[in-house]
Amino acid sequence: MLDHLDFVFLCMDGTEGKRELVERLEDRDLRFIDVGMGLTFGECGLSGLVRVTTSTPQLREHVWDRGRIPLDTAGADDAYSTNVQVADLNALAAALAVVRWKRLCGFYADLEGEHFAAFAVDGNHLLNEERQPSAGPDDAVRS
Repeated sequence: MLDHLDFVFLCMDGTEGKRELVERLEDRDLRFIDVGMGLTFGECGLSGLVRVTTSTPQLREHVWDRGRIPLDTAGADDAYSTNVQVADLNALAAALAVVRWKRLCGFYADLEGEHFAAFAVDGNHLLNEERQPSAGPDDAVRS
């Protein structure tokens, strides 16, 4: 099923199958973006993070060394797993993933080359980490 793909977007809970899929994508040298979120209920409402993790042949170690893609987390205890409806955060995750992909393709400038971004719901902060060495306009991959 992966034979004819050149890029993959993932959005799935951390089940046993997710680890295997990530390994297969890497074995095939495919670029991919995984999105997810972790939410908790609190006195002031929902809080948590929306995450966008990019994996490319140039930078993959962060997925495993820093756990940037949650794997094998079936049954994790967070608000999202209770089927809370957060269509706006799902849409944000999708939009951030598409913008990241367009930067990888050279459509938008990609001056930081970050491979991990986390949006904090409670403070409206966007954190960018795991930068590709020497990221810049010359490193863009055009599709």
